[in-house]
Amino acid sequence: MEVITMNHKFSIFFNFFIRHNKIRAFAVFFFISALLWIMMQLSKTYHYNLKVPVLYQNLPSQYYKGFLPKDTLSITLKLSGFKILHYKISKPVLKINVQKDKLIHQRVWKTDKHFSDIQALFDENVHIISISPEKLNIQIKSVHKKKVPVYPDVKISFKAGFKNKEKAKWQPDSLWIFGQPGAIDTINKIYTKVYEFKKIAHTIDKKLKLKELEGIKYNTNQIRYHLPVSEIIEDTISLPLTIINKPASVKVFLFPKKIKLKFKVFKEQYKQLKPNDFMVIVRYQPELKNWKPELLKYPDGIFDIRFKPDKISYLIKS
Repeated sequence: MEVITMNHKFSIFFNFFIRHNKIRAFAVFFFISALLWIMMQLSKTYHYNLKVPVLYQNLPSQYYKGFLPKDTLSITLKLSGFKILHYKISKPVLKINVQKDKLIHQRVWKTDKHFSDIQALFDENVHIISISPEKLNIQIKSVHKKKVPVYPDVKISFKAGFKNKEKAKWQPDSLWIFGQPGAIDTINKIYTKVYEFKKIAHTIDKKLKLKELEGIKYNTNQIRYHLPVSEIIEDTISLPLTIINKPASVKVFLFPKKIKLKFKVFKEQYKQLKPNDFMVIVRYQPELKNWKPELLKYPDGIFDIRFKPDKISYLIKS
């Protein structure tokens, strides 16, 4: 049995490309050379400055994280190119426990006292050269909170033949606001930014951002706004008239015997409509010259209802 070595396989592969396409062979070797050069560069050691964001955690209930500063540490590291690539993809975050580190009263967080916490963000073979700033001056103020309703500020125009099927809904419909007493006492509701939707022919389901107020923070910065929209179908059907309250001994002739009912309904419901879903009546009132038709029974969802004619003539025969 013939044994083919790796060198022999490579020789066959090389000769194939040389015979068929020298340009393709050059491209392959260029790619291999470039890859080897990149690997060599990444294996070298560099000094690299990394920006590490600070995340403050474990605040007491009378404080709100929205008022905390967005601090960042600038850390100079000695590390390989591979590690630089790793920290660019997976950026470390320094988490500071506000209550554990007693920052409510001390208001200062020094990097030299928490060096081990910073070093723990990196692998053992990564060396920290310098950290800036040397301390974080943290301004943490207690705030008041208040729950208020939130309303979307939207302007909507529909495409011809379309309309909202029901009233708009949004979540959340109320939120917590945080701030100093003087700032939040006069606020009784919050609005979103102004949004305009033109010639709408489909259901609106959008995230709307809240309007910002100076000195005020929210527990959320947006709401989910939902408005069902559908196409309107207009139809006319002919229905018989039913007389109610008529004495059994009296015979009545109606003119006309049937009445046309014109209405509008949304497309989804139109397919489900049946003639027996409707019932039109007139009330026996001989003292009146004409009787008015009334829609006693009809399916949910129809609107803009009109009768033709809107008055019924009659003849009574005893």
